[in-house]
Amino acid sequence: MVQNSRKASGPGPIRALNLPVPLAVEEDTHQNPLALTLRGRRFPVASIDDLWEIGDQWWREEAVSRKYYQVAIGDGRLITIFRDLISGEWYRQRG
Repeated sequence: MVQNSRKASGPGPIRALNLPVPLAVEEDTHQNPLALTLRGRRFPVASIDDLWEIGDQWWREEAVSRKYYQVAIGDGRLITIFRDLISGEWYRQRG
């Protein structure tokens, strides 16, 4: 028999992983990224290697509508970023 069925199990509260990080992005007139700032340093976008959109949870109070870009920046790194199509804010998606 379970002694206290209302007691939380596990090591503690659930922690969200892979949360997006706000990002400063310069964009062109079509809202495509031209350059981004990482740790106070500006990096030009050398290429956009992939592009996709998601629209999800439209029935909820806070729907999800994002345009993702996998970009190569000037130092050769590949970074995944997205523009929140509702707020217009940019984020880096780690993972």
